[in-house]
Amino acid sequence: MKSVPRSPSDSLTGQVVITGLGAVCSLGNSLREICLGLSTGESGIGGTPDLEAGAFGCPAARVNDPPVIKTDIHPLLAKTMGKHLTLLLASTGQALTDAGIGPGDFIPEDMGFFAGMGMVDYHLEDLLPAVVKSLGQNGDLDYDRFFSAGYREIYPLWPLGMLNNVAFCQAAIHFGLRGENSIFTPHGDAGIRAVAEAVRVLGEGQAKVALAGGVSEEISLLSLARARLKGLVGPRQGTSENSRAQGASVFLGECGAMLVLETPGNAAARSAGVLARIVGFGFSCHRDQKTGPASTAAIRHAMERALDDAGIGPEKIDVVILGGCGQNESQAVEKTFGVRLPVVVSTAGIFGETFAAGPILNAALGLKISHWAELPQDIYLLGDRAPADIPKTALILVNGISYEGMSSSMIIEKAAGRTL
Repeated sequence: MKSVPRSPSDSLTGQVVITGLGAVCSLGNSLREICLGLSTGESGIGGTPDLEAGAFGCPAARVNDPPVIKTDIHPLLAKTMGKHLTLLLASTGQALTDAGIGPGDFIPEDMGFFAGMGMVDYHLEDLLPAVVKSLGQNGDLDYDRFFSAGYREIYPLWPLGMLNNVAFCQAAIHFGLRGENSIFTPHGDAGIRAVAEAVRVLGEGQAKVALAGGVSEEISLLSLARARLKGLVGPRQGTSENSRAQGASVFLGECGAMLVLETPGNAAARSAGVLARIVGFGFSCHRDQKTGPASTAAIRHAMERALDDAGIGPEKIDVVILGGCGQNESQAVEKTFGVRLPVVVSTAGIFGETFAAGPILNAALGLKISHWAELPQDIYLLGDRAPADIPKTALILVNGISYEGMSSSMIIEKAAGRTL
């Protein structure tokens, strides 16, 4: 099994706190809406009416009414970037507001920005005017017409809009973020890697505040086809058919989620409320040759490295929030924590596969939930403790899984103060 070498962030964990959260998903356009939806047993899963005529009509967790964000971005460019841009802008704006950070509070160069982001697919309507203008008399595509005039109907920046770092850059411009930055792609491990890089940058004094999070892919025919080829859409291995949390099948979800990170000194200097402290990371890589995603050994190794980085034993963990890897992850948790399991939570059957946004949304929910016992019981899968016994200063381990073999774990220690 290959493991990812330790990064400088490993020795800097414990020196960074979370002061702001933001998220948008199929269950709501804010963390408040999402938490309230969870507490009342709602689900963001719905049909895909505009896709059911194709071969991939299936349940999905889509953001049907995303927040409207006013920007100076050219409308055609914004349209090309689609929900990637909207989800990134909305979650970032919410996180900054939650942290009490407004325009001018920091020098732009002191603000870092890190995100895990999935693929950006083109929209057929972006190409339709060019196709129509390039049709010959018999209705076939005439390439002479296309290359002489038809191609001019395509927005010149259309190819650039499909690069996920273009949406990332547009968001940075919108919020005035000009410090250290990086993009990680494309699965659940990328969201945690974004947080780890932010921790490194803050710990080394290269930024005073940093945003870190993730954005899912937009659900479309192309993303569904890609998910089918990778085995992301279909039966979930080793799960209970009666569990909404685990889900009888894997489906895609849309989400943007963001954290605001600072050093404790910086947060205290501006009297910011602390939501949690980041205490450990772990990374590993090994692909299960039979089922495709990260293997049981890789997931276990990532969790053990996070515990080692935090300097604690498995018995100290109060909650484990799964990355949605089914049987492999369940086995890894049982092997890591032994006979006395913490409370184990899965939101996979509610939010779906949200890629890099998944672990960030799960971490944010873990910090915003004031009373775990009020949540629906079917999100709790394993554990020898009751949700009501989880302390307010809980230690939460969040997993992020890649279907290409990468596994990541992050441990956060919840503060007793701020909650929903």
